[in-house]
Amino acid sequence: MKHIISILLVALVACTPKEQARNEKKPKLVLGIMVDQMRYDYISRFWDKYDDNGGFKRLVNQGYFLKNGHFNYAPTATGPGHASVYTGTTPSNHGIVGNYWFDRATDRSVYCVYDDSVATVGADSKNGKASPHRLQATTLSDELKLFSNKRSKVISISMKDRSAVLPAGFMADGSYWLDDKTGNWITSTFYRDSLPTWVEKINTAENREVDQLFNTPWETLLPIEEYTESHADDTPYESTFNGETTPTFPHDLQKAIAADRMSKVSQKKYGLLKGTPWGNTMVKSLAIQAIENENLGQDKFTDLLAISFSSTDYVGHAYGPASIEVEDTYLRLDQDLAELLNTLDQKVGKGEYVVFLTADHAAAYNSDHLKDEKINAGYYNSKELKGQLNDYLDQKYGKARSENRWVKSLYSGYVYLNREEIQNKRLDLHTVQQVVADYMIEKPTVKDALTAYQLRFNEYQTGYKKLYTNQMNPKNTADVILVHDAGYMEVRDKGTTHGSPFVYDTHVPIIFYGWNVKHGETHEYHTITEVAPTVASWLDMSYPSACFNNPVNVPLR
Repeated sequence: MKHIISILLVALVACTPKEQARNEKKPKLVLGIMVDQMRYDYISRFWDKYDDNGGFKRLVNQGYFLKNGHFNYAPTATGPGHASVYTGTTPSNHGIVGNYWFDRATDRSVYCVYDDSVATVGADSKNGKASPHRLQATTLSDELKLFSNKRSKVISISMKDRSAVLPAGFMADGSYWLDDKTGNWITSTFYRDSLPTWVEKINTAENREVDQLFNTPWETLLPIEEYTESHADDTPYESTFNGETTPTFPHDLQKAIAADRMSKVSQKKYGLLKGTPWGNTMVKSLAIQAIENENLGQDKFTDLLAISFSSTDYVGHAYGPASIEVEDTYLRLDQDLAELLNTLDQKVGKGEYVVFLTADHAAAYNSDHLKDEKINAGYYNSKELKGQLNDYLDQKYGKARSENRWVKSLYSGYVYLNREEIQNKRLDLHTVQQVVADYMIEKPTVKDALTAYQLRFNEYQTGYKKLYTNQMNPKNTADVILVHDAGYMEVRDKGTTHGSPFVYDTHVPIIFYGWNVKHGETHEYHTITEVAPTVASWLDMSYPSACFNNPVNVPLR
């Protein structure tokens, strides 16, 4: 027995310092990467085309890959996706239930980050009137600032305001996004009253990168015949730039402006860059400038850089997952990621920073494309459904006296009823909600119709009903939520969208890389709300305030 105890003591003495050293050494920098609209299979589908020294192969071959990572709520969208990753919780807790939703308090549709109380910094436009004031939970970024007594730096960057603001949270040192009108990087007075000098220099440079890229036609990175993972360049499923007659390469933004006789596009011409890979390149460039000029990862206080690549979403919406445009965008993003990681190696040091990469949602294949392959798919029209529902309720309860009739809003499957009209007619709200659900479920494309009462008072544990329960926030959730059949989407001419509870929208990559992370992979089910507590656990700090998830058991050295 004494011999066994002696062995244990020797082992404890031998192992403890090493374990303590590992635990005491925290990463100098956390790099959070969101790739907007990235399907899980974009890793495997384009694998043979990614550069051996590129970003994606480096992350996968040296990092820890959660291959069965999903969103645990529905519907999916950019705003709630970014909020959920950084708060470590679902919309039911953090309050960002969509990009837009109908706000009962103001009786109008609201945008998730619009804030009229703040002003734009960096341009003479309204595009900087944004803040996280609707967010009802702290973010990983906020907790890092609180934990370090504000000695850690937090910077966020994206082409989209919501993709910069929501990861930044409330306490960031800087949050920057693109102004479509001027091509400047801007922020809002919520974060700071003036731009830092290094951002000003980028905006006022004589030969700005934004102008160089705007004048560069988008051609394929590889010979076009090598894009065998995608369908033909000219298909009926893809959108065109202004002035184009076919959705084919090359895409020239200058021609799009020249064809803009009414000057509608010209007023926000730099926004066109978002629909090309150049938008991702701009985000990468600003991220590198932030690393260098903000001295990120240069002291004992861990810093956080949150970047979101939005162009993948704009290109995906316009062309769809099967397009050469999407494939080319990811091949170019692969190069941008490689340059970013190489910069971190040089400026912060290999093994001194940790990275997570995931997405805010995935995407469906174009419904016409699926129909042409004899797969059940199609479209629904929310405007028509709203009119039909109003007519039905007129017949059942008598003509509505309100200008808004019975339905104030029907958007992305959210049905917001006119509760004042219901009250004036002395009807029971829950009964009317159920009547609406029973009527809508008879529509050809509607798989299910869930009432707010049903979601609030039933604890669904599996399937799509659980996903909608996790979205349900009592203060701003719709009266009825419509679940459409798989393969069906809001009517659109071309491209694709997202927002369903099905796997093509929920399955996204989750990769951890760098610092002490060991290489490996798992097919176990994980959710995107596990990212924040995982990183927080490595920093030995509190999880975001509304986070109820456990960290992922990522193997560490």
